[in-house]
Amino acid sequence: MSREVLVILLNGSLGVGKSTLGEVIGEAIEGSVILDGDWLVACNPPPADETAYFHETLALLVRRHLANGYSRFIINHYWSAPAEIADLRNRLARLTRDLRFHCFLLTLPMEENVRRIGVRRAARAIDEAEFENGRFLEEAAVLSRAKGAELGVPFDVSDPPNLLCRRLLAMLERPES
Repeated sequence: MSREVLVILLNGSLGVGKSTLGEVIGEAIEGSVILDGDWLVACNPPPADETAYFHETLALLVRRHLANGYSRFIINHYWSAPAEIADLRNRLARLTRDLRFHCFLLTLPMEENVRRIGVRRAARAIDEAEFENGRFLEEAAVLSRAKGAELGVPFDVSDPPNLLCRRLLAMLERPES
């Protein structure tokens, strides 16, 4: 018996609020699992093909959670190419006949994104300022070149997380075109 499986990808640059929004969405959706990409790719040394390894890991986790009755997945990570998102969609589609797959590209004005990175940095035990600044600039440059919704439906995250959650869930309730 197949049941509808909902996957919500939260794509965006470092510090944009993927983890925070993912947590709020996960609390709002019954039967959900939050899969945080930062933690799932934290391998030392990194695998040769980090994206494939990450997607294989996600497919294993989703399969395990499906077997235990969960059918709603919020996955936050930074994807830089449409092919990466398509690869994940294809891997997850093999697990169910009824996959609803939505990808959102979280956006913020650059100044606000930089401010949030500073707030996040102040709460961390490890000083990664140089790495984070460089990584943010790289990711922001890639995402700014995206055409249309190829890296996700643009979704401004300037508002408080609870309001953003309601707005995103309302978007999911609309019929797909």
